[in-house]
Amino acid sequence: MGVQGFQDYIEKHCPSAVVPVELQKLARGSLVGGGRQRPPHTPLRLLVDADNCLHRLYGGFYTDWVSGGQWNHMLGYLAALAKACFGGNIELFVFFNGALEKARLHEWVKRQGNERQTAQQIVSHVQNKGTPPPKVWFLPPVCMAHCIRLALIRFHVKAPLPSWSELLQNGRAAWSPAGGCECPGSGDFGCSRPFENLRTSG
Repeated sequence: MGVQGFQDYIEKHCPSAVVPVELQKLARGSLVGGGRQRPPHTPLRLLVDADNCLHRLYGGFYTDWVSGGQWNHMLGYLAALAKACFGGNIELFVFFNGALEKARLHEWVKRQGNERQTAQQIVSHVQNKGTPPPKVWFLPPVCMAHCIRLALIRFHVKAPLPSWSELLQNGRAAWSPAGGCECPGSGDFGCSRPFENLRTSG
């Protein structure tokens, strides 16, 4: 189950647990989950699943993407996001998927078919009507995830990517540090201190 599946499950089975929050107020507060006190001046750490919000990281509601990529707008948007988070005492960790697992290849094939169909609709719409296509037809430009990741790193946002050794572990969700970790209790999920040992480059 991915992040989206987990969220769907929570919304369906525990609707009272889904509460909108204002991140800046949460970051200014001293309490964290379970009523524990957060040390003073410690930033709130926010994990973001990049693959489920690429269109938002690309520039929010900006829709003029048909010409092949509005990269300057994207850089401005990400710079403003990083600045707002820094000013609000929020430390972002934006996670990107690594290689596609063999078991999910059929999902990739299905997604490629859907995207091809959407691309045909976009071309037809632009040719026939001469106007931008609807937002729901948004297709990310090629390499968008990689460009967003590089931009985030440039703006000092942590954007880890699984290393080759992790990808070769056949689906084990281990986030090992670049130099190796021998933390007690690492178990099946790699280092027990993930925020201290994330690789943010390479």
